[in-house]
Amino acid sequence: MKFLTLFNTANTEEPLDLTFFEEIYQELTSPELWINIGTSVLVSVILLIAGYILTKIANRLIDNFFKYKSKSRLKGSDKRNQTLINVLQNGVTIFIWFFVVVAVLESFNIPVATLLAGAGVVGLAIGFGAQSLVKDMITGFFIILENQFDKGDFVRVNTSGTTVAEGEVLSLGLRSSRIQGYEGELYMIPNGTINEVVNFSRYNSIAFLDMNFSIQEDLDQVESTIDKYFENHWREEEVLVEQPAILGVQDIQQGEATIRIMLTAQPMEHFGAARRTRKRLKQYLESQGVFVSVPTMDISDFDQTDAEV
Repeated sequence: MKFLTLFNTANTEEPLDLTFFEEIYQELTSPELWINIGTSVLVSVILLIAGYILTKIANRLIDNFFKYKSKSRLKGSDKRNQTLINVLQNGVTIFIWFFVVVAVLESFNIPVATLLAGAGVVGLAIGFGAQSLVKDMITGFFIILENQFDKGDFVRVNTSGTTVAEGEVLSLGLRSSRIQGYEGELYMIPNGTINEVVNFSRYNSIAFLDMNFSIQEDLDQVESTIDKYFENHWREEEVLVEQPAILGVQDIQQGEATIRIMLTAQPMEHFGAARRTRKRLKQYLESQGVFVSVPTMDISDFDQTDAEV
């Protein structure tokens, strides 16, 4: 306090009131203050560590629950379980850390109740301007509740009849969903804008395989050869869920007969299954002396017309 005394004696005409500074100095040098601060810091560190540990334990419990559930009769879809795991873990994490932050503030004697009351008034004002956010979260809740799509599903998302995204679901949250398109593009879609969802991953996919043969071929014999191939080899295509069905002659044009075959494959596997089956079937038919037709054109009429001219 020596510097304060010197400063006070230097200005003898109008002495300054240094009571305020003296109180601050006494408060800062009070051992009780630093003990309280140290206690609050120690309690805060313990709360943060406890929050971290509780979060890890809760996430592990959620993982273990769904692991045991996957081994029971009520296992459900793996993609559905993964979606619920992500949503539950995010919710539990937010819930735990909210109370940890409140407890930390309380340890420093910060009036949390007053802050929350003020935040409630501010939140009410903001809520009127954040109706789209509330709509997104409500829609996301019902998407999860109704199991419209899960992580890993292939979907087409429409808004007012217009397709806004089509691809694989990378993540599904309460506010938004992430979908990756064919070429790797990433769509971030607010859930509130999702009006229609076409899910291609729930049921088996159908593909129609058309093969053209000359009308000079014995079509009954061709169909019999194809049917024999599928009886012996259809299981070589692992994604097929049942033996392909020969639907018969689909069309006849320009000297060619089109025989249509229906393939039933696992969800979203029909594209590759059709390509591989077409190649194998062609090779088998050629080994049996049956060849896929090549379009031909009869130009004899054109030659005769040119001769007359």
